[in-house]
Amino acid sequence: MPKLIKPACVIALLLLTCGCQSYSRPPPQIVVTECKPPPAPAAWFMHPVEPNLTRRMLNELSESPAKATKD
Repeated sequence: MPKLIKPACVIALLLLTCGCQSYSRPPPQIVVTECKPPPAPAAWFMHPVEPNLTRRMLNELSESPAKATKD
């Protein structure tokens, strides 16, 4: 029985390595496309920001549309 296991393992190993090497993928094709222009920034991005971080955070976290702090 041990005499049959060694040749069977060698044959199985050869078949597995040959099977893995026989498949080759086609080379990838490069597709050239034109890039679209970036979208316009949102309106909130263009608003001026407060110079003081504390005032800016209070205005961002306030629930009312009016500013939480006054200058």
